Amino acid sequence: MTSGELTGTLLLSIHLELELEDQDRQDEQRLDEMRTRLLGITQAAEIPATWAVADPTLSAATESVLAAGIGHELAVLGDEAWLGPGCGRARLSRELVRRFSAPRKAGIPVNTLVLRKLSQVSDLDLLIQHGVKAISGPATADLASLHKTQTPPLRFGIWQPPAALRLPVAGKWWSPASWLLRQEIKRTIRKRSTLHLCIDVPRLIATDAESLDSIGAILRFAAAKRDAGQLQIATVGQLATQALHARAGIPTRSILRPAA
Repeated sequence: MTSGELTGTLLLSIHLELELEDQDRQDEQRLDEMRTRLLGITQAAEIPATWAVADPTLSAATESVLAAGIGHELAVLGDEAWLGPGCGRARLSRELVRRFSAPRKAGIPVNTLVLRKLSQVSDLDLLIQHGVKAISGPATADLASLHKTQTPPLRFGIWQPPAALRLPVAGKWWSPASWLLRQEIKRTIRKRSTLHLCIDVPRLIATDAESLDSIGAILRFAAAKRDAGQLQIATVGQLATQALHARAGIPTRSILRPAA
């Protein structure tokens, strides 16, 4: 493969919300510390990510994520408490107003819904009414399953990215996992496909510093492939906008930045 041959696409999502049972003061402090470190890593590599939080208006992460200046996207992290079976359309509508419409009125762009434990949601008409353009399903720990899963990219006007591989992976995170992910990035370039990685920050907090170092190394590897013109790196929202505009016949600007 020659330098400058652009073939693959990488999506990076970051789940930046603690589970309810983990929300004590010490864990909140560790979450803030990890957010700062991940912002530094992504800024250094100039890699935009989709940062999923429960409520963009209230999240402590919103200001720093949007101020990073490298095209980060804020998304809503949805869970069973308000998206699960039995919640009802009335409650869903109220939650969508609070988590999507209200942030937009405050000048916070948010159009992507990221699911944590739910595999699907009903009442897609309500999501469309409240400006949801993309729904990202829950991440998986099984790398092999990514090659088998085929999701329709557009469903009733909402774009769906490929299933994401959850990081850090289970078990020890040194050579095998790091090597496999580099190979997966190379495979993505070779197959002209899309690789979706998801950093699970609560899981990352529970591991040692080696996991974060390995993630940083993988992102630098991806950035080098991008700078060589072999890989594009985008947010879920960027690809959703491109897909929806292409379907409507609306010209879009390229998301690619010139190689360094």
